[in-house]
Amino acid sequence: MKDRSSLIIFLMIHFLFVYLYAEEEIRYAADMAHLPAGTDVAALGDAGVVLYRHAISSHWNPAVSGLMDKFEISAEIADLYHGLSNQACFAVHVPVQNQLGVSLLYLPFFSGEIALQDSLEGTEQARQLDQSLRADGSVKGFFRNNQHLMLLSSGKTFSYSLPRVAGSGYPLPIELTLGLSTKIYWQTMNPGDIRGLGIGVNSDIGFIGRVGIDYDLVKKEVCREIVIGASIHDILPGKIIWVNSNDNYKETVQISQFYGISYIDKGDLIPGDWTFVLALKKQYEITWHGGIEALFWNTVAFRAGFSGKTPTVGAGINYKYYFIDYAFRFDSIDFSYLRITLGVRF
Repeated sequence: MKDRSSLIIFLMIHFLFVYLYAEEEIRYAADMAHLPAGTDVAALGDAGVVLYRHAISSHWNPAVSGLMDKFEISAEIADLYHGLSNQACFAVHVPVQNQLGVSLLYLPFFSGEIALQDSLEGTEQARQLDQSLRADGSVKGFFRNNQHLMLLSSGKTFSYSLPRVAGSGYPLPIELTLGLSTKIYWQTMNPGDIRGLGIGVNSDIGFIGRVGIDYDLVKKEVCREIVIGASIHDILPGKIIWVNSNDNYKETVQISQFYGISYIDKGDLIPGDWTFVLALKKQYEITWHGGIEALFWNTVAFRAGFSGKTPTVGAGINYKYYFIDYAFRFDSIDFSYLRITLGVRF
């Protein structure tokens, strides 16, 4: 009964925050929010809906905030498509109390210089007859398309124990975590004399369920577990509003869905700790994501996966309170050879 009352209060407070700060005409989070974020997540094929090790994973599923029990501060930088664009992320996680946590993320994306071409004159038929109306391939200038995302997420975990026959072993735990996030988005473009500004607010909801299937009596921890997760992004209706737009340009938002399952094995049958993860994303179409991670001596991790048709690899090192992760992606546009995260947990 106490858990149920806590759940109701938690949902009411978060939805009240969304209602107060989300105006009717500004309710949009752009597709920039769907770029890979989190180095370990990127190396595991963007299957972040069921990965809950780092604060950045709350970008994929806000329920992650309720599963982390340590303070964390991290910074990430990514050189996308062989230097065509750049992305960064600054993440902070704060465990509050009673399995309640809060994460704050800031994700900027910098497009670099984009070539600006003149608009073609006349109709397509006229351009076929008159070569002077066709594009000559010359660049008329450059502009930038920089985008920013601020995300505040909160999650709450409710713990239970699976019933077992007396004397058959330690009662295995089951945890249900719910999460909600509010995000503020703004985008700037300057293709001409007018500096365009798009701005909006939206929200995500998420769920993670963990079921322990084996317990290590020596280490006093669950050594094998199954994790399922689901997250729905951009649940609020509305359109992006472009300030300083001559024609009051607006864009509609596209709701996206994430579902995933993972198996985590910390047993002694095979060396190392292993994580197997599989997820799907449904936005404009359905894409599959998955990966495998092997962690040795609780220090060195190796990762590989696939994000749609994009292969991914990576590695990580944990030392006391500190961690560093690296990822390489074989993106179709060009290789994204640098994505690195530095962080501390305490």
